[in-house]
Amino acid sequence: MTDRPLMFFGTTNLDICFNVERLPMPGESLMGALTRHPGGKGANQAVAAARLGLRPHFYTRLGDDDAGQLLLNSLTEAGVRTDAIKVCAGEVSGSALVLVGDDGSNLIVIDPGANSKMTPDMVESATKFIERDAIVVAEMGMPIPALNRLFEIKRDKGFELIFNPAPVRPGLSVAAWKSVDFVTPNQTEAFELTRVEVSDFETAAHAAAKLLDLGPRAALITLGAQGAYYADAKISFALRAFPVKVVDTTAAGDAFNGAFAASMAQRLPLREAVRKALAVAALCVTRRGAQSSMPTAQAVDELLKSQTIVELE
Repeated sequence: MTDRPLMFFGTTNLDICFNVERLPMPGESLMGALTRHPGGKGANQAVAAARLGLRPHFYTRLGDDDAGQLLLNSLTEAGVRTDAIKVCAGEVSGSALVLVGDDGSNLIVIDPGANSKMTPDMVESATKFIERDAIVVAEMGMPIPALNRLFEIKRDKGFELIFNPAPVRPGLSVAAWKSVDFVTPNQTEAFELTRVEVSDFETAAHAAAKLLDLGPRAALITLGAQGAYYADAKISFALRAFPVKVVDTTAAGDAFNGAFAASMAQRLPLREAVRKALAVAALCVTRRGAQSSMPTAQAVDELLKSQTIVELE
């Protein structure tokens, strides 16, 4: 059976990273090492899927600057289809300042640049690349009116929609929430959406119930080193994460989302799809950078074969 088509909608940024011994306190100056990496939530997710052997389409907006060319090259080299991407004359590509401590923790500030000018009409035009029986992934870094239009189109086209609500912002319509098939927040985002503090699987279950009340068909909450919790109207389960040595948590959520979407496109059973996504996220945090940290299908298969993962009913 062939894979289902896959398309991502989202942001692309040049990550300007400082590796520091620890994250600074307010008003404190620290010495650090500077690196630059291709990033952006949507782009990272698309690359994660491509590294697993998929050929996803991706819609984003880039400036016609050096950063935009670097970002486009990274996507192309990873195997992402870039024919839906708009390179915009006279605009500046998005960028992010990322501080990464030796313990893998990070602080991120984003200048969206060309990403901020996505309009509903632009998104509607890009939906011509959505193929029949497709899975579509969207993240909340996009302008909210553009997201609302994509979710409206979902009701007409009938594709399956995975929504990563990051960063959480107000304005998504009630009807849009009801178009979502899978909503995939992390602990912080789940709290911002539900006001339930997610610290373990028990509290994740409470948050998931409130997320389902918003309208999505299913909720999939990531809990970092603990694992992930899934719930829909019929079933719920929790899977523990793979234990690894954390180097950099940047893009771990993107790795999870891209891998979950890829696994669903590959028609894996739900639990196997979540397990594979956890494996991809685990490997991601063992390397520095965003897209550069996304593992290959071979590396993921080796991890899956070498370790078992505990499911908690």
